[in-house]
Amino acid sequence: MKLQKMLFSFEGRIGRRVYWLAILGLIAAVLVLTCAPFLLSEEAAVLILALTSQFIWVFSLWPILAVGTKRLHDRNKKGWWLLVFWVLPLALFAVGLSVVLFNDPRTGRSGDLSTGSILMFASLVPALWGIVELGILPGTKGPNLHGADPAQHSGPASLETTNS
Repeated sequence: MKLQKMLFSFEGRIGRRVYWLAILGLIAAVLVLTCAPFLLSEEAAVLILALTSQFIWVFSLWPILAVGTKRLHDRNKKGWWLLVFWVLPLALFAVGLSVVLFNDPRTGRSGDLSTGSILMFASLVPALWGIVELGILPGTKGPNLHGADPAQHSGPASLETTNS
């Protein structure tokens, strides 16, 4: 699979090795681009970092979502499962943190540490499930609704039969 298709297309399947290489490569690239301004003078670094780091992370979302979707396709699942693995943990953690930090205006009570902690720890369940589902469990064997098995190396003869 070409790099452009792997990073920007939501179609097809990729295996675990390609998934981890792509994700770790994307994370490394984002970290390098985010930290590079610190090689400049201190004042310029803070200004450049403040202006560019958020855009770098936003622009990296598309390739991360594309790679994750293709990995889910290899597991014979829809790409929408990424919402369970990313949005649900973030929402649980954010709500838990707000419960801990902010006062309840109705009762005047200060933050509730026990409820907030339970919500924050609960955010680990879908996040860890996502790591297992995307990065550890093998894909479905053989072709599925999303394409051919990426683990099966197809030779020239099989390419000719699929293209004709």
